[in-house]
Amino acid sequence: MRIPQPPAALLMDFDGVILDSMELKTLAFARVYEGEAPSRLDDVLAYQRLHGGVTRRTKFEYFERNIFGRPGDRDTIDRLASTYRDLVYEAVVACPFVRGAEAFLKAAQGRIDLHVVSGTPQEELLEIIDRRILASYFQTIVGAPATKRAAFQAILSETKLMPNMAAAIGDATTEYWAAEELGIAFIGVAPGGKTNPFPATVPVVQSLEDLPRVLGMQ
Repeated sequence: MRIPQPPAALLMDFDGVILDSMELKTLAFARVYEGEAPSRLDDVLAYQRLHGGVTRRTKFEYFERNIFGRPGDRDTIDRLASTYRDLVYEAVVACPFVRGAEAFLKAAQGRIDLHVVSGTPQEELLEIIDRRILASYFQTIVGAPATKRAAFQAILSETKLMPNMAAAIGDATTEYWAAEELGIAFIGVAPGGKTNPFPATVPVVQSLEDLPRVLGMQ
C-alpha cells in the first residue's frame, strides 16, 4: 500500500515507537508471573511480543484462561493489572526515547497531524505523556479500552480524512492488522536484532531516524 508523501495524519503507537519501553513492559509480565513453570512463561512472553498493541487486561484474561487454565475472574484481572502498573509506570516515565523519535516529533510538528493510539489505559497514558511533556505534539491521544481499529476509524471520521491520506506506524501486528483492514498505509518498527513480525510487503524501519525519509519529509 502506497505511503502518502507526506501523510496528512500519522497514527502512532506509543511503546516501542515513541518511547523505548516495549521490552521493559514485556519483561514485567514475566515478573508478574514469576514462580510459574518456565514453559508457560515462555508462552506469555511469546504472546506479548506478537500482540504488543493489545491492552493488558485482555492479555491477562488470555493468559489466565488459555495458558494457565484458570477462570480469569474480574478480581484476579484487576489484581494482576494493578501489579503490572506498579511495575511499569515509573519505568516508562523514565525510559529513553526510541532512537530518532524526539527529533521526529519536533520535525513533524506543524507538518503532519500526529495521533497516539496505544494499548496503555487512557488515564495512565495521559499521565505519562503529560509527565514527559509530549502532549503538545499530538492532536489525539487514545488509550485502552479502545481497540486500535476502533481508534483508527474514529480518528479518520473525526478528521474527515480518507484512509489513503493517512499512515500508521507500530511495532506489533495489532496495529498492522487494524491499518490493513481500514486501507491505511502501515510502517513497521523492528529494531535490529529483533524478529520482524510483519509480512515482507510491509516497509520497516529500525528506528525513527529513517521515518522522515519514508514519509517524504526530506
